[in-house]
Amino acid sequence: MIITVDGPAASGKSTLARLLAQRFNFFYLNSGLLYRAVAYILINNCAYELEKLANPDPIQLQLYIDPKRIVYDYDKDYRERVFFDGQDITPLLKTSFIDKGASIVSTNEIVREQLLDIMRMVPQKFKVVAEGRDMGTVVFPEANFKIYLTAPIEVRAKRWQKEQEEKGIGFTLDEAIGALKERDKRDKERKIAPLTIPDDAIIVDNADLDIMQTLEHVVSLIQRNKMIEAKSE
Repeated sequence: MIITVDGPAASGKSTLARLLAQRFNFFYLNSGLLYRAVAYILINNCAYELEKLANPDPIQLQLYIDPKRIVYDYDKDYRERVFFDGQDITPLLKTSFIDKGASIVSTNEIVREQLLDIMRMVPQKFKVVAEGRDMGTVVFPEANFKIYLTAPIEVRAKRWQKEQEEKGIGFTLDEAIGALKERDKRDKERKIAPLTIPDDAIIVDNADLDIMQTLEHVVSLIQRNKMIEAKSE
């Protein structure tokens, strides 16, 4: 059983997917965390600058993007984590710098192909809620249920601005809108697996919904389609 949640930056898809996984007792796959891990590894182990991340050395990619070295794990107590050579690097991946690096490195075809192998191993062991920008179109086109979560850019910019403030980073609303427009453009125009709406996805605009309202709305959609029964926490 695979549920995918796709959508643009700051749409709330990570939080929604995590809550869905908890509600249904599924494994939560955060694809963005894997791209962040690759960006972090290349920057810190290979001294890459941001602009070089779009075209990393294929030999280095073969060396570092290895399922034996990069391990993704999830449980409801510890949440999602990425280990590299046995070390939990998750706390090091949640910075705006690594976020930008992940967006750039995700445009590389070799990176995407190698991470596909890692991600597609997950449903072999677990029922999965997978979140990202191409989960329903490229990674799991066979998914049982697909959600495309979105909201107007002004709404998403305010959410992103608040997230950055919680990290101690200040942006004006205009700066936040500009940052998201740049991210959206890069995600939609990249040659490899651009951000698109899966043909068979249900589009959910949560501009007027908080996260719990969004969760309940999506759960009702899933149950209406008789895909799965929710398990109360």
